[in-house]
Amino acid sequence: MNHVSKAQWVAYLEDEIPEALKIEYENHLYSCDKCLSVYMEAMEKEETSLDIEGFDIAGPVMDSISRLKGGSVEESWQHRKEKSLRTITRHYLIAAGFTILLMAGGVFQSLTEYVDSVESSSDKKTQSLTEDLIDKTFTWMDTIEKKNKEGFRNE
Repeated sequence: MNHVSKAQWVAYLEDEIPEALKIEYENHLYSCDKCLSVYMEAMEKEETSLDIEGFDIAGPVMDSISRLKGGSVEESWQHRKEKSLRTITRHYLIAAGFTILLMAGGVFQSLTEYVDSVESSSDKKTQSLTEDLIDKTFTWMDTIEKKNKEGFRNE
């Protein structure tokens, strides 16, 4: 599958594409980092546009649009809430899927093992440094003592 454009992701977020295409887009997100970043940008843009709709101006505009369509304001808001809930649910499922994928791949396990190995190696280095210093000191003292004994024997 080719990369998905930002406009296509916006259409996806606004629930304006067929269900089969939605599934194809979601599956593509699991394997394409570039499209994931474009998707996140589109999602931020969608959130910003939802924030703008929350102003007092949006209420009368939405009322007049719903009257032109022949529906009530409550039905229009109910439809928007359901659509928003579906979008939130879809985003949650994508995030849960990524989490499960990372867990199954052992990313979290390897991360904790790495942290444990770094901590244990730092402890070992500290102990070994001290032990090495003590060993070198005793070795140095032993060589001095041997030289002194050999010096007395040679005289």
